[in-house]
Amino acid sequence: MKDLITWILVAVGLVYVISAHTSSQFGSPPDAPVAMPDTREAPHVQPVPPPQPPAPAAAFGGYPCAASDCAPEIEGYRWAQNDSITDPDECTGNTGAFIEGCRVYAQRAGADDPEQ
Repeated sequence: MKDLITWILVAVGLVYVISAHTSSQFGSPPDAPVAMPDTREAPHVQPVPPPQPPAPAAAFGGYPCAASDCAPEIEGYRWAQNDSITDPDECTGNTGAFIEGCRVYAQRAGADDPEQ
C-alpha cells in the first residue's frame, strides 16, 4: 500500500508539472491591444477655394474678340480710321477679326456721318 501511495503522489506530481508547463507554453491569450489615442498633428490642409466664374470674354465693339487682347480687331479699327472707311462693306483684310474691327469703326463713323 505504501507503494500505491507513492505511485499516486508521483502521478499527481507529474500531472501538475505537465499542466504547469503546458499552461505556461500555451497560456491564456495575451490581453487585447489597448487603443492609444492619436496624438499626431494633422497635416496643414489648405481649404479648397470656391470655383471662380470664368472671366468674361474680351469684346471689341460689342463683338467677342478672336484673341484675348483683341489685337486683330484693334488693327482693323485703326486701319479703317486711317483710311476714313465709313461703309462696312468696304472693309477687307486677311482675317475675320481684322475685318470685324474695321466694320466697328465704319459703323460708328457712318452713324456720325450726317449724309448717310
